[in-house]
Amino acid sequence: MTVQQVKQAPGRVTSLDYVRGLAAFGILLYHFQSWTLGHMEAESFWGRIGLYGVAIFYVLSGLTLYHVYEARLQPGKASLTDFYLKRIFRLFPLLWLIMPVYLVIDPTLRDWDRILLNFTGLFGFVSWDEPIGVGVWSIGNELVFYLFFPLFLFAARFSRLAFAIVCVFIVGLGAYFAFYSINDAVPLANQWRDYVNPFNQIFLFLGGVAIGYFTKYKALPALPLIGLLLAGIVVFIVYPASGNTVTLVTDWNRFIFSATCLAVCFAMYKLPVTFPKVLHMPLHTLGEISYALYLLHPLVYKVVKFAAKQYNFSPWLTIIVAIVVTVIASQLVYRYYEQYFIKLGQKVSKTITARLET
Repeated sequence: MTVQQVKQAPGRVTSLDYVRGLAAFGILLYHFQSWTLGHMEAESFWGRIGLYGVAIFYVLSGLTLYHVYEARLQPGKASLTDFYLKRIFRLFPLLWLIMPVYLVIDPTLRDWDRILLNFTGLFGFVSWDEPIGVGVWSIGNELVFYLFFPLFLFAARFSRLAFAIVCVFIVGLGAYFAFYSINDAVPLANQWRDYVNPFNQIFLFLGGVAIGYFTKYKALPALPLIGLLLAGIVVFIVYPASGNTVTLVTDWNRFIFSATCLAVCFAMYKLPVTFPKVLHMPLHTLGEISYALYLLHPLVYKVVKFAAKQYNFSPWLTIIVAIVVTVIASQLVYRYYEQYFIKLGQKVSKTITARLET
């Protein structure tokens, strides 16, 4: 199989789209299997993907934002307004599309405080373990990370010492949760609020920022990068950890598995390549629709599971049908819904920032 250099749009790294799409699809496969076949423990590849697929999202988020905004974002009203408006138009429209569906099918979610916090995004700051929707907790985390991103960027721009101080503090927060807050003798489900606390996850986002900060303008040889990529994947798969998945996110295991995510993202970032068309098209498409894929797949599964009971589908047929329907639905939502609001956000931001600059 040959690998060719990519002609990329400004600010876009095709190889990272591949990783993003595979992470989203991996989480989908984990959920569909666990919901159909039963819970998966820490020694399972899919059990690991279920937790660290989201970690990949966080690393990619920090890395992509740094790659795009490293020179563009300035500590001024217009620049910050542009950044946050585009983030709002990227995340909220799809959230506002799926949340009402959950409210219809699950009456226990119909608490006005919860609804207000979720529809405004404030749940990520004050009740991160009470999202409306499966997986929405991670979007709440992202909203918190976006608040801190300019601080990380400006610290990095100010001096290496300032950025190093920020990194030590944020990694220290991660260590607090890994070694003290989350108990490896208690099932992760019983400690979910601590695990999904954004301050337990933010070191992953900052790790992505750090990759961009230290390597954006450096050309690195391909062979060591390929070795690092393979090493990260192998360690992720074979590293000895078993039992409840809490063992994957506590003590040193937390940082070993996080390091594999950072290694994969770093290697793919500095290997800006595209595969032959037969692989490029599905992987690129998964990357494009990854947000819709991530948020829609639990709802699609509910519908398919209901139909499966009526027509006596086998477990694997249920999974296959749910995959196909999710991919089709995600493609449609991305093309005809998400892209509309992305473009609208660009227009609104351009208008508002122009007024702020005058």
